[in-house]
Amino acid sequence: QPAWRALSYIERAAYLHKVADILMRDKEKIGAVLSKEVAKGYKSAVSEVVRTAEIINYAAEEGLRMEGEVLEGGSFEAASKKKIAVVRREPVGLVLAISPFNYPVNLAGSKIAPALIAGNVIAFKPPTQGSISGLLLAEAFAEAGLPAGVFNTITGRGSEIGDYIVEHQAVNFINFTSTGIGERIGKMAGMRPIMLELGGKDSAIVLEDADLELTAKNIIAGAFGYSGQRCTAVKRVLVMESVADELVEKIREKVLALTIGNPEDDADITPLIDTKSADYVEGLINDANDKGAAALTEIKREGNLICPILFDKVTTDMRLAW
Repeated sequence: QPAWRALSYIERAAYLHKVADILMRDKEKIGAVLSKEVAKGYKSAVSEVVRTAEIINYAAEEGLRMEGEVLEGGSFEAASKKKIAVVRREPVGLVLAISPFNYPVNLAGSKIAPALIAGNVIAFKPPTQGSISGLLLAEAFAEAGLPAGVFNTITGRGSEIGDYIVEHQAVNFINFTSTGIGERIGKMAGMRPIMLELGGKDSAIVLEDADLELTAKNIIAGAFGYSGQRCTAVKRVLVMESVADELVEKIREKVLALTIGNPEDDADITPLIDTKSADYVEGLINDANDKGAAALTEIKREGNLICPILFDKVTTDMRLAW
């Protein structure tokens, strides 16, 4: 899109600020749809839309500070003291942005806005579970008046169209968030640049001088937010033996206080995204039991809803499962 590329940063930033304004205006409407579509608590869903607007505004403002460089020749080659290198920032072209179900709006906006402010165009593939929320985000960009062809949306099951769009010769850059399929995308991308965010095994490390009440509160928030369906969720806690028993008890009390129910009721624990995910979590619970972990709270499953469970494996390795 030569016309989009030719715009100044400040002109492209104006479009992004308008998108952010639209998202703030419609945060409750989009949040309600998001909550029902992916079973996220209503307040958290609205917060996701607000945070997306903030990210888009941030990308727009940061884009205004993108600058080239002028390098004196002697700094990159001793024999080139009389030469000057001019470095310009150029868009790569078409950016394929693929977002996951757990943050279908937020983890789309964080891919799209930086690409657009730099002069790229977008092919946005929302998640299969979360595509309606993704389309509402796309509507905000359309309402903001982006020129035709700058923002393009593709919907469909990844298993059916994923390989096609990743391998498509028109795609210059791939930005993807999810687990499992990232390695495959890396192989399929070939020499094209990619940015992959594929989750982690996040640990909370608790030392002897920690404020255990505050620590327990943050571990609970980190582990059980959105029923644990976050790549940044706390997966395990490594705690000094001298404070382990006290911390375990504080966490156990807070786990028992978590509410379980529907997302529209802002329950702490809501149904997982699908039965396959619930089966996987139940497998983790069974595996922990088989390896000698002691369940400190009740294990119960109803459909694809699994009650929060606290495991204590050994005094220096405390496991949280949900």
